[in-house]
Amino acid sequence: MKSMDKLCWSLLILVGVVFSACSTTREADNEVKDELTDFRSWMNTQSGQLADRTKEDWKQAKQDFQQRTSELDSKQDNFTDELKQEYQQLKQEFRDMDERHAKMVEANSQSAWEKNLLGRYADFDSILQENVRDAYVVFIENVRQQRGTWDNDDWKMAKKVMEKLNSRKDEVNDGLATEDEIKIKALQMEFRTLENAADVGIN
Repeated sequence: MKSMDKLCWSLLILVGVVFSACSTTREADNEVKDELTDFRSWMNTQSGQLADRTKEDWKQAKQDFQQRTSELDSKQDNFTDELKQEYQQLKQEFRDMDERHAKMVEANSQSAWEKNLLGRYADFDSILQENVRDAYVVFIENVRQQRGTWDNDDWKMAKKVMEKLNSRKDEVNDGLATEDEIKIKALQMEFRTLENAADVGIN
């Protein structure tokens, strides 16, 4: 009889341990799912606000991403295969967003530089054969005035504006007056001279 009692108690203890382990596992699974749901919600917010994010805002978002994924990475052993796949997809989505944001920042910066250096000629479609020389004159005048405070990155942006202006000039070049050609070449050469001089000064 005592042996039977001991056996019953042993079975009850075993059932209790198993139940407790299952309960703990379910709690861990639920916790992981909640954290992944929170991460998914955070990702949706970042995606929805991407176009409005400044460079500084996005830098903070990237720091938040690193912190969140660092915590989730340490818990991946508790993920089901399905959750692991979803988690990796979310991380890839953020990397894609980061790339899109970088392109948007560059495009916005390029547009700002075009307006800054070309003024009314920032709309390249408005540059025609009869005013392309004037566009170069405005460009070089602004370069002369502003170059004193420029660093390497600023010169790179100015060079991109010049290259785009050169491309537009090639589009409208057919039949351009010889004196305009000569003037434009002189202004192009002046830009390269100023750029080279800046490289020496910066380095």
